[in-house]
Amino acid sequence: MMDWTTYFDSVIDSTTLLIAVLGISGVLILRDLENRWRWFSVVFFSDMVLKTSASMISRFSAVYWHNVPLQTAFDFLATLFSSTIIPLLTLYILHCCSQEPRKSFLWKLILILWGLSVAAAVGDLLTRTLFAVPTQDSTKHKRWLILVYLLFTAISMIVCLVAVICRRKQLSKPQFILILVYLLAPVSVMLLAMELMLLVDQGTRYIKQKEEIADQKVRLAVLQMRPHFIYNTMTSIYYLIKQDTPKAQQVTLDFTNYLRKNFTAIAKEGTIPFTEELEHTRAYLAVEQVRFKGKLFVEFDTPYTSFRLPPLILQPIVENAVKHGVDPDLDPLTIHIQTREVKNGVEITVADTGPGFGAKDNDEPHIALWNIRERLEMMCKGKMEIAPRDGGGTVVTVFIPQARR
Repeated sequence: MMDWTTYFDSVIDSTTLLIAVLGISGVLILRDLENRWRWFSVVFFSDMVLKTSASMISRFSAVYWHNVPLQTAFDFLATLFSSTIIPLLTLYILHCCSQEPRKSFLWKLILILWGLSVAAAVGDLLTRTLFAVPTQDSTKHKRWLILVYLLFTAISMIVCLVAVICRRKQLSKPQFILILVYLLAPVSVMLLAMELMLLVDQGTRYIKQKEEIADQKVRLAVLQMRPHFIYNTMTSIYYLIKQDTPKAQQVTLDFTNYLRKNFTAIAKEGTIPFTEELEHTRAYLAVEQVRFKGKLFVEFDTPYTSFRLPPLILQPIVENAVKHGVDPDLDPLTIHIQTREVKNGVEITVADTGPGFGAKDNDEPHIALWNIRERLEMMCKGKMEIAPRDGGGTVVTVFIPQARR
């Protein structure tokens, strides 16, 4: 039969279990959550579910089932799962401070203390199961190892508390307050604090992401409107007016279309249809093929166009290939643009026969490529890879994730 303390513990465990399950549900519902933070949150709340469930089974085994081996086993599991909470919190603190755990003294110290507490818990289990005699006094006498476990756990919490205070300037005010609440409050409030940490972290990331995208757009506007390209195009049109008036008119139309697409892309807030990006790229290439007559050839193999992507992805990649590949002293440059459906997304490939890719610190088109990689990651979780092409040249591959249909 349960006394009032057992009832109280059961209510606390039930509340904790409910909050932990809600925490897991919330993490899975938040679609824009960073993968690393998503998995950390799932592991943390799952650990609390397992710890609380083991604690409740142990209590029921003692009160209703009178099954000592079962009670001992689940009591040990509850202790084991409980011991992982401080290491998980330490990982969260280091993540918030942008510190690498493998290089952190704090992380190494917490792991040592965690190992010692687990060893004490295992020792307590062995003492109770192998050496305890069936007398109440003897069993109590041999549970001194659980005090060692509690001692190392308390030291871990103190170390974690000191670490948080020392890093308070690296943490946002909400993060600092919530971690303190987490360390000093009861278990249920601790879990609520962790869920609030999750929401605060997600909100902070969202605001930061918006600021970064806005900053990227400003940089893109500068990179995409380089004066030399405009000057060279206008000069080409000037000479074509006398030499070939219809072609001059066509180049003027293509250049106008390119500028219009460029300004429209810069003003876009989200993703755009690939057909718009492809039209933008064709307008750019039409202008460049007039400028580099006989030195630039383009092949399109784009059967799949029914997808969206961030603006200014394909065109800057192609422009980079043209700038670094067209050379009077080299063979004509051929650019092959291809799209195809792959598992879980779409793959865009831009292959050229130029001299090959080489990173240059102060070269704007190369800066633009790294800019593209950052925007792909931020705006659609996409990826970009640059590799040498067999036979010479460069292959740039862009992967755009797509929802399964």
